[in-house]
Amino acid sequence: MSLNQLGSYFAWLVVPGAVSAALQQGYYQVFYAGANTSPRHDTPTYRRHQRISYIVVIVGYLIYTTYTTVTGLVAQGNFYSLLSLPIDVDEKSVRRKFRTLSVLSHPDKGTGNEEVFIALKLASDTLSSPLRRFAYDRFGMPALSWPEGKSEVEYVMRGIQSSFPQYVVSFVVMVVLSLFRQSAFGSYWRFCAYFAEFLIELHLITRTGIQEFVATYSPYPFTIRELIVLSRSLLITLSIAAAQLGPVLFPVSLQPSTKLVREQQDVMKAMISKLTKVTHAINTEVTSTFITQTQPFLVPPQTKLGNQVGESYFKQKLQQYLVELKLRSRPEVRDAIKRAVHAQETEIDSKMGI
Repeated sequence: MSLNQLGSYFAWLVVPGAVSAALQQGYYQVFYAGANTSPRHDTPTYRRHQRISYIVVIVGYLIYTTYTTVTGLVAQGNFYSLLSLPIDVDEKSVRRKFRTLSVLSHPDKGTGNEEVFIALKLASDTLSSPLRRFAYDRFGMPALSWPEGKSEVEYVMRGIQSSFPQYVVSFVVMVVLSLFRQSAFGSYWRFCAYFAEFLIELHLITRTGIQEFVATYSPYPFTIRELIVLSRSLLITLSIAAAQLGPVLFPVSLQPSTKLVREQQDVMKAMISKLTKVTHAINTEVTSTFITQTQPFLVPPQTKLGNQVGESYFKQKLQQYLVELKLRSRPEVRDAIKRAVHAQETEIDSKMGI
């Protein structure tokens, strides 16, 4: 993501809101007699006008940014426009056109221009060489500074390697923006534009026949590189516009429906009732266990804990309890207890006829 794209993104965050507010106020001043008769801020009419003005500004700004991108590419020019040739021109026509233009721009001529002649010479040499033309069409002027390639595949691999850092930076920027932006709608469209841009660029640089399509439907000889730049700008602009228009066209109510609230309340009541029953059962079980475990240490009412008799009784019960715990921890004792409990349960079941 370049600095121009970042600037365009932040402009999209600031410009539409301010311009739509000014547009709405201007509309009220023109079509309403005075401020007292214009819709108040808390009325549905005012909110509807606010949405309409916002949509108009977004669509207008979308058209404007697209127009400036196209006109910027046309003003910048390329080798085809410099030689006044179509995008699908053959090598012989390139050399013929260069000979015609070089007569007018050669430095030895009185009206010649050295800089123009050098540019025409570079354009002619590039478009006359199939491999260099292939690289220039897909990767622009930077491809001319690459080492001479032996095949189209070699140029494609170099182009992908040169574009990879840009995609990594763009992905990191989108992740950071997603962390600071609360709208999941906007994040979705940004990532859609990112992957669409990658697929479009990969398709354009690996396919042939694009020149014939451009020559048929475009009055200007756009190169594949310029089409990639244009598609990037359009996708970024469309994703930002979709993120801006999404909450306006499809507003999500912050208040849940009455039916949903009632269902949530019923579920909450059932959970509270179940939790209360479980808590009561646990409390009963804990109390019973506590009484069972502390029963051996309870001193008879007629015995006073403060005298020697009470202390002797307490020590005796504690020793018995520790011995009992030690015996219960032995495997043979545990097995015997299980057999006894099982036999008792069997006897009770037989008496009850189960």
